[in-house]
Amino acid sequence: MSSSPLILYHYPASPYAEKVRLLAGYLGVSWQSVDVPIQPPREQLAILAGGYRRIPVMQCGADIFCDTAVICDEVVSRSEKDLAPCSEGASALAQRAETDVFFAAIRQGSQLKTAIGLTMMLGFKGMLAFAKDRASFAQGHGPAAQTPEIAKSVFSSFLGDLEQILQSQSYLGGQAPCLSDFRCYHPIFLAKGFKSIKEASLPTEVKAWMARMNGFGWGNYEDISGEDALVAAKSEEPRALVEGTADNPDVGRWVTVTPLDTGRVPVTGTLVSRSETRIVVARRSEDVGLCHVHFPAMGFECSIIS
Repeated sequence: MSSSPLILYHYPASPYAEKVRLLAGYLGVSWQSVDVPIQPPREQLAILAGGYRRIPVMQCGADIFCDTAVICDEVVSRSEKDLAPCSEGASALAQRAETDVFFAAIRQGSQLKTAIGLTMMLGFKGMLAFAKDRASFAQGHGPAAQTPEIAKSVFSSFLGDLEQILQSQSYLGGQAPCLSDFRCYHPIFLAKGFKSIKEASLPTEVKAWMARMNGFGWGNYEDISGEDALVAAKSEEPRALVEGTADNPDVGRWVTVTPLDTGRVPVTGTLVSRSETRIVVARRSEDVGLCHVHFPAMGFECSIIS
């Protein structure tokens, strides 16, 4: 495993980044922070990740990790502390949290309340820019088109199921958090940021759980510049690939890797590794040299360019 620092590209209001930040805080994993704009252009990330537009992204030397599924794996691998195991029920609830519930967090409020919440976070011009950018971000993705009525039902059902579990234990993992705790936290964090729910309206057990999760904080981190992060990528070579993953018959082919749900911007590169859980493509640029960009196999489409 590389000893290079973990560098997180994020912005404070990002719910998916909050999942990673709290996980690092709980596990005691130090990291470096690069603040990025809430919407593109993001110049350093364009160089490193080839147009991938979802936040957060994590860097470790010349390895770039896209999507929190692989980012969380990297954070967990750095810790001497263990997460509690996730039960089948907790994993299923977390899967809901990252699909229908995530979009319900946004859609359950009126457009006016959403606009007010965004303006409070980003300012008026920032709210307009965000709305314009996100109009195409989730286009064609069913859960993103929920009506406010459906969204309220989806979110309320999620909170009820979460409360039921928490009535008998402190976390979804029992007396200690499992990964599902962090996955379920972030859509509520999002709803609060968008002002689509009030904290006072949360079920008592959920409110107490939110306070415990928030108490982990972001841990030990330091701010660095995007330019410093590019220097870190240029000064290192990508880490060794997992044994056997370069045996896939498509390795060496020119491919695109594209998210299946939102932010469907393809990343182009040479496939260097593929397993049941991860896709890795190589990209080379004059700015940083060779980088390996990692994606989870689930939720992404890898297409060969003929």
